[in-house]
Amino acid sequence: MLLSPIPFFAQSAQENTKERKGILRLEDALQLALEQNFSVRLAKNLQNAAENNNAGLRGFGAAGMLPNVNLNATWNESLDNAEQRFLTDTTGERILRRNGARTDRYNATVQLDWTLFNGLRMFAIKERLGEQEQRTAILTRQAMENAVAQVMAGYFTIVEQETLLKAQRTALTLSQERLRIVETKNRVGGASELDVQNALVDVNADSAAFMRQEAQVLNSKVALMQVLGNTTQFPPSAMQIQDSIVVKMASSLEELESRVKAHNSLLLASVIDQRIAALALKEAESFHYPTLTALVNYNFAGTESQVGIFAYNRTNGINFGVAGQVNIFNGFNIERQIQNAKIDQISAELQYGDIHNRITAQLHQTFRNFQNSMALIGLERDNVRLARSASSIALERFRLGGLSSLDLRQVQQNYLRAESRLITALADAKRAEIELMRLSGELVR
Repeated sequence: MLLSPIPFFAQSAQENTKERKGILRLEDALQLALEQNFSVRLAKNLQNAAENNNAGLRGFGAAGMLPNVNLNATWNESLDNAEQRFLTDTTGERILRRNGARTDRYNATVQLDWTLFNGLRMFAIKERLGEQEQRTAILTRQAMENAVAQVMAGYFTIVEQETLLKAQRTALTLSQERLRIVETKNRVGGASELDVQNALVDVNADSAAFMRQEAQVLNSKVALMQVLGNTTQFPPSAMQIQDSIVVKMASSLEELESRVKAHNSLLLASVIDQRIAALALKEAESFHYPTLTALVNYNFAGTESQVGIFAYNRTNGINFGVAGQVNIFNGFNIERQIQNAKIDQISAELQYGDIHNRITAQLHQTFRNFQNSMALIGLERDNVRLARSASSIALERFRLGGLSSLDLRQVQQNYLRAESRLITALADAKRAEIELMRLSGELVR
């Protein structure tokens, strides 16, 4: 299950959970997180945008490989008071006057321009769009891995806290039984009033500890609901969790290191960042080359006038050509951009080294913690078995008068500490196992 934590169900995770009468299984919680977690949904949105930028012909258009076609149209009308005299009228007697003469002018142009060459910049941009699409897909997987890891850690934290609550309930039951025995002995003169008061103090202390542990359980459930993306869908007070922690042995450290290098999301994204930086350098260098653009225009124009030489005038036609441009000097901006691109390329390489170093250190630390926790689990299992047996024996001896209240209380505390250490060791081992799987890219495939 851990190797494939994203099951596909015929029904939604919400329906599955309701059918199980409030029991939230781990696989259902994982499915809910992948559907509702806000970080995952935001990452998917960014991935959708990157895919949209690189999809089909739109990707070629975003890279500047396709032509631009524009339609421009204008129309205007003017009302003029006109006074005209022809050049052939030397006497000035034939003067034409007209008030409010209307003139309509209209023009429409369809223009196409297509960049044929720009120093291969358009090809570098297209390749960069593809790299960015891959990068957002990896970041989406990273968001899913983080959500899965948080859900699993939060889920088993609830199991840990509920197990501690059971241990605290057992300790409280033992204290209450001790109080009952002391009160019975006090009535027949076998115990003093001080013994009763001490037993009552311990019952109150255990009751307070039990209440605090109940609050811890509730807080852990609220934290899990927050990771799932909806804190109100399943009331934490009514949520039931499977109460077992199964820890699997991790792979060898060498095998984990190999998986980290091949599958870790941060490392894979950093590799793509290096390729993007190299493409950015190509884009900056392309400004040294000339730009060649093909131009095609179709124009239609006309004029209609109530005065003047022509009553109307219409023209249309097509013109085409090629335009070239070479930058000679722009204040050293091109050189500055190239130098900055080279610096960014070096920075991307350094960033990869830094990420690899940090992840490797984290892997080694987590692996050591996992080994230590596994070693503690075997030891604490024996301690719990012995502490449980000692508690039963001590309670019976106390009932028969062969053990003091102080000794019984000490045995009781030893049992509670043993139970706490065991569940803590189990939870720590499980959290380390989850972190090892996240680092090695095994949570989501």
